[in-house]
Amino acid sequence: MRNSEPQSLENLFNGGTLTNIQERSFVLSRLNHLVYRYLPLHLQHCCRVANYRQSILIIEVSSASWLTRLRYEQGKLLLALRQNGLSGLASIQYKINPVLNQQRYLIKNDDKTTKRTLSPYSASLLLALAENTTPKLKTCLIKLANHVLK
Repeated sequence: MRNSEPQSLENLFNGGTLTNIQERSFVLSRLNHLVYRYLPLHLQHCCRVANYRQSILIIEVSSASWLTRLRYEQGKLLLALRQNGLSGLASIQYKINPVLNQQRYLIKNDDKTTKRTLSPYSASLLLALAENTTPKLKTCLIKLANHVLK
């Protein structure tokens, strides 16, 4: 059973839980860089090191298709990691985490706002499409095209 009693902040900061978490995250970050060094470039964006426990490296993968591709490289990766720093590595396990795929498509911008614009050509295509649709869809397409034409 877990210890769920309240703890003082001094206990967390002075060599307690927070220090352990910080050290563990640093170790996992170093492992992540080590794994990326031996993975092909086309596989680096779809995975990350999730954990290393009991001589088993756990890697999160964004989808099953990337997992299949990563398994083709498993033998080379295992050998390279054993030769270059993880001599006690017994095996690699994979977990699918779709959140990795979502993070890949996030738009990063300094001011935290992104403005999407529609080209005039796209607006003309919307107007042409609106001529042959239902009245409800026609009003929506015209309204959308008018945002560009203003």
